[in-house]
Amino acid sequence: MTSIRHLGHAGFVVEHAGVRVLIDPWFHPAFLEAWFPYPDNRELLPEVVAGTYDYLYVSHTHEDHFDARLLARLSRDVTVLVPDFRSREPARRLRALGFERQVRLGHREEHRLGPDLVATMLLDTSHKEDSGLLLDLGGYRFLDLNDCNTPMSELPSGVDLLAAQYSGAMWYPNAYDYPAEAMAAKTAAVRADLLDTLARKVKLTGARAYLPSAGPACFLDPELDRFNDRAATIFPQWEDVADAFAAACPETRVVRTAPGDRVDAPSPPGSWATDPAGYLAAYRERRRDEWRAWHTEPCAPVGADEVAAYFTRLQRLNRPLLADYRTGIRVEAGGAAWGLTLGELAERVDLEDPPVDPAYTIRIPPRALRAVLDGRAGWEEALLSMRLSLHRDPDVFDLTLLGLLRYGHRPAQTRQLVRERSGRGGETISRDGLRLQRWCPHAGEDLSHAVIADGVVECPRHHWKWSTATGACLEGGALPLHVEPEPGDSAPVLPEEPSA
Repeated sequence: MTSIRHLGHAGFVVEHAGVRVLIDPWFHPAFLEAWFPYPDNRELLPEVVAGTYDYLYVSHTHEDHFDARLLARLSRDVTVLVPDFRSREPARRLRALGFERQVRLGHREEHRLGPDLVATMLLDTSHKEDSGLLLDLGGYRFLDLNDCNTPMSELPSGVDLLAAQYSGAMWYPNAYDYPAEAMAAKTAAVRADLLDTLARKVKLTGARAYLPSAGPACFLDPELDRFNDRAATIFPQWEDVADAFAAACPETRVVRTAPGDRVDAPSPPGSWATDPAGYLAAYRERRRDEWRAWHTEPCAPVGADEVAAYFTRLQRLNRPLLADYRTGIRVEAGGAAWGLTLGELAERVDLEDPPVDPAYTIRIPPRALRAVLDGRAGWEEALLSMRLSLHRDPDVFDLTLLGLLRYGHRPAQTRQLVRERSGRGGETISRDGLRLQRWCPHAGEDLSHAVIADGVVECPRHHWKWSTATGACLEGGALPLHVEPEPGDSAPVLPEEPSA
């Protein structure tokens, strides 16, 4: 018997030929108690905790996948399939929780779970640490990509069921202080890009059916309620994008599930999909103690010396990333403000107020800053919480700064980021009369699947754009692309229609 049961968000229980696999179970609030599963899946918690499983798979360490409070309640007799990231962070965290039976798998490595059941690990091969899992269940191929972006050239084909993200899981643009008109335009662009990326994954994998998963979350703290606006944020629910998906992927069947549904017997969407305002009000009341805990737990004041010491240590851990780099940022928390100049040989950070022309201003609640300084959360978790407000001038993505904040506590990731930025070893490809670097300098996507038209190269993952004539970044950030005419060609030959 084969059974795939959706637990909500990116969680599944897969059973085949007597082998049971638990995938990404998430039940408790994440990211500074800000994100909650949507819809509410709490009624499944006792059953999941009491269940017996042969294998556990946790795709990455984001808290809406790595639910430490839930994992602490599971039997340690289970064998964990662990993505073999450069940082070894999932393996370390799981071992700290008592999970000693681990099978570490690299990109595209297989492991036989039973006589007729094979798991294949798929990694995001860039500096980002995320993974997906392909389960071959006696010939039925279930691909759980959650929010993983495996290079498009390395996605498996012949997939029967694809579970993948369609809704945003990022703070940009909604955490920034853009004027209303600019915010609306940027939000619409991100949503369109997310749908385009999903459609590409569906087509490349040949998915016969698609299960919307890995989002959206919801925000039960009243201070964050504005992010539940499905029309004005990058967090739509499936009904908001279903028509556009059907137009892009008309041959792919959509399996819409509620928490607890089996894939072969989904229930029709309930009030959580058709009446989000009424549903969220009742959900907020049921989980009141959890979201209020964020505001009531003791919080020690933050001092300037702590802020300086934190950024000094972060810089010293990431000297290669900060070579030839200098920028000013301003951190504001609870009425206090600190100016920092980052870079400068990655040595000691001295505070100044204000810094000279800060490129980024980060407005952060004291509780969130305290969690970061104490090591209970990283900047990645703080940013995802949407409790921060950001301003940048100029309005250009700074990969070095965001890389330092998001990954600096794990220098293995920032070292890889440096390699990607320099072209990852100089590997190139030929496309449409051009010789260009193979890997996107932003997030490592394989540009073999780039769109090239009208003098522009467009990455299929985050839709950054570069000039084919100069390699200058035209949209997305400021990192250049190594591109030149193919040897023997006086100028690139551009197609009349976009090529994929």
